[in-house]
Amino acid sequence: MDLGLAGRRALVTGAGKGIGRAVVETLVAEGVMVLAAELDPGCCAELEAMPNVRAARVDMSTAEAGGRLAVLSQDMLGGLDILVNNVGAAPLRHGFADVDDDAWRRTLDLNLMSVVRTVRATISLLGGSDAGAIVNVASTSGRYPEPMLVDYAASKAAVLSLTGALATELGPAGIRVNAVSPGPTRTPLWDEPGGFADALAQRHGLPREEAVVHHVRDVRKVALGRPATAQQVADAIVYLVSARASHVTGTVLAVHGGMATHLM
Repeated sequence: MDLGLAGRRALVTGAGKGIGRAVVETLVAEGVMVLAAELDPGCCAELEAMPNVRAARVDMSTAEAGGRLAVLSQDMLGGLDILVNNVGAAPLRHGFADVDDDAWRRTLDLNLMSVVRTVRATISLLGGSDAGAIVNVASTSGRYPEPMLVDYAASKAAVLSLTGALATELGPAGIRVNAVSPGPTRTPLWDEPGGFADALAQRHGLPREEAVVHHVRDVRKVALGRPATAQQVADAIVYLVSARASHVTGTVLAVHGGMATHLM
């Protein structure tokens, strides 16, 4: 199926690993030129080696990041058609009392304010496109929070609300705004030492892989019984920015494998 993306120009944040990396690879395969924003220098070098990708090492938690990426999009790509706000972090907590003001600020700056600042800085570029599209990567945690992700969940709830407001305001300018809301997704965040899988093993008192299965099937009640892959989430994102979704805006596309708490 032709997605009608050849020749388009995209900015993807948090592009080095997991969902962001899969989005970059999928867009490139569809003929899109990509500016990939990433903080890790090793990931930047890998991204830069890909065809039709320019990498920018940017700390998306800073106030100037959005403006810098808007300038780079114009200079490197000659404009912008697509923005994928993917960057984010999900620090694991013992509970609400574990998160002080500085921790709240760090999470909100990266997960929410990076979206606010990047959209603000790129509106004029996207409005000059005949197919402007924004996808914000939220999370089922935004509607199904839990104490071990309290600040992350709050930041993603705000991203969902922001997506709706932007869709309403930017629609008349021809800019579509949607969100993708992944459920449990097996990314490096899970598998790195001390990551989510290790935390689940400690929390549930089970071996690592058994704890992941228990969390997905019994706690989150995912009907398909397995976490998503980064590629499965990326496919949903790329669909939403494509010509095949040209009348879709203000939508939250859930990629959660049938979580019982989210059905209907």
